[in-house]
Amino acid sequence: MKVVSINERTENKLEEIRAQQKESALNILEDMRQRVEDGEIIEFVAASTDEAGQVQIHCSIKDYVGGLGMFEMGKYTLTVIAAGDDYDEE
Repeated sequence: MKVVSINERTENKLEEIRAQQKESALNILEDMRQRVEDGEIIEFVAASTDEAGQVQIHCSIKDYVGGLGMFEMGKYTLTVIAAGDDYDEE
C-alpha cells in the first residue's frame, strides 16, 4: 500500500509560492534601483510587511506633503487594480 502525505505536498507548494514571491520582490527592487540610478525615479514611497505582519513604510521624498500624496496615489492604484477596473499605467 502506498501512503501519500497531503502535508508534504502542501509544504512543497508553500515553499514554491514563497520562492516565487521572493523572486518577484527582488525583481521589482532591482528594477527600481536601476531606475533610481538612471534618474527616472527621484522620490518614492513603498509599504512592506514582514513575516510577523508588521507593516513598514519606506520613503525617499523631498517633503512630507508630497510623500503623503504619493502614498495616497499608491492606495488608489491598488484599490482600482483590486476592483478589476481598467487601469492605464501611463
